[in-house]
Amino acid sequence: MIKNLNDNIFKVLTLPHTDLYEVIMMMKPKLWIFFCAFLIASSSFAQINDFNNQKTLDEKLKENNDLLMTAPDQAFIRIDELIEQALKEDNKEAELTLLSKKAWYYVRKTDLKKAIKAAKELDEKAIEYDNYYWQSAAHSHLLEIYSFSGLPNQAIEEFHKSNQLLEKSDQTDDKMNYPKAINHIKIANVYEGQGDFGTAKKMLIKVDEYISKVKDNEQRKKIRYYNFTNLGAVNLELNMLDSAAYFIEKSLLLSDGKNDEVSLNQFRNLLILGQIYNRKKDYLTALKSLKQAEKLEPRLAANLHEKNLLYEELVESYEALDSAQQANLYLHKAKDITIELERNKSSSLNKIIDDNLLKEKSYTIHIALGAGVLLLVMSFFLINSIRKNKLLATQEKAEELYLDQNKPSILEEQQVYTQLIEMAKNDDKSFIIAFHDKFPDFYKKLIQINSKLVESEIEFCALLKLKLSTKEIAQIQNIEPKTVKNKKNRIRKRLNISAEQELYYFFNQI
Repeated sequence: MIKNLNDNIFKVLTLPHTDLYEVIMMMKPKLWIFFCAFLIASSSFAQINDFNNQKTLDEKLKENNDLLMTAPDQAFIRIDELIEQALKEDNKEAELTLLSKKAWYYVRKTDLKKAIKAAKELDEKAIEYDNYYWQSAAHSHLLEIYSFSGLPNQAIEEFHKSNQLLEKSDQTDDKMNYPKAINHIKIANVYEGQGDFGTAKKMLIKVDEYISKVKDNEQRKKIRYYNFTNLGAVNLELNMLDSAAYFIEKSLLLSDGKNDEVSLNQFRNLLILGQIYNRKKDYLTALKSLKQAEKLEPRLAANLHEKNLLYEELVESYEALDSAQQANLYLHKAKDITIELERNKSSSLNKIIDDNLLKEKSYTIHIALGAGVLLLVMSFFLINSIRKNKLLATQEKAEELYLDQNKPSILEEQQVYTQLIEMAKNDDKSFIIAFHDKFPDFYKKLIQINSKLVESEIEFCALLKLKLSTKEIAQIQNIEPKTVKNKKNRIRKRLNISAEQELYYFFNQI
């Protein structure tokens, strides 16, 4: 009916003026009402459309930036359209700003392949426009991507490149203090990921030095609001719980103490408070903060690591409060996030690097205040998603002691172990075949425990069966000892090995 009405009205509106007058006069009252409503609605839509078209690109950028903070997926959809407008207006600054937002979005989504591609696109455009400021921004994005990928050496290299290019730019000292603060926060996360929390804390204190030089009081307040959260996080890792709580409370004061504020930083404040009270064994207070964080999470762009940490902390609180049903619910949620994280981590980052998507170039950093502020703290929860470092250190000492006390004693056994270890060290392709030949039941027993184990996990278990230390495995697989510890912890979860059980003893029994 409505379609027919619209068709008739269209025919009426396209008549000559004399005929149109006669038709209107002959209209029935009901049709006349619809006709008037149609004209009013059409006029309103036209006015709205005209209003939107009258907005400048800068106004649209500000709107998109605000939307990026609350509804990132919606904001991202509009970026290409805005880039097209920037190109038409030859607005290079707007174009580079939007390309940086694109990279930021993919980093937040932990889509490393697309994040690298976006950073590369930003880099190429910044070089084309001879803009050191935005070249540094691309390096700053790569710093963060490497941090997510567990590549600390490359991240540190990108940190120095970004800062060097920033010095080459023609920005004022006041404007440069802000991106310098951001870079120091990002590199603090890298040191935190290596377990070097002392250096991470020094970097965050250095951030406050840069912040103090920012002239804009409101901007300075906003940055400190986020950096106090960072200091709370790193003090938590140092097990300085009172100091951690002190900085979180300072952050909350800068947000006027509004615990219901909808922002990523408020989510992180509540999450850290939950961690602090869990460690203090005040589980009811911890649960209160964690449930507030959970309430905020669906309305924000929290990354997978943060969601995983939230669910793990909720599991701890509910288990301590003997609420098995709730603990089991969040345990399953945490497992789902862990699977998704592993899938994203293995999304061909090595292939991307081999394809030279991460070439050495010069970059400068400028991230719009709204989008950049979120980058200040997005990294400080990457490291605790599986185990707390204190537990890992304790397990490592126990494992080393076990290895010292349980070396192969029989000559034949020593020869078998030595032969297999040499094959592993030489990256012999037949290593795993020879291993299964010597230990024919090993594979079958592992699969009985977890049928979803992949080949790389089984090979790692074989190295543990050979009683190789963390340092030896790191050398064989050409990875950091920290990565080996994380792999050990992941194997514990995959094979349901309790935190109290000695890992090497477990494999010695298989």
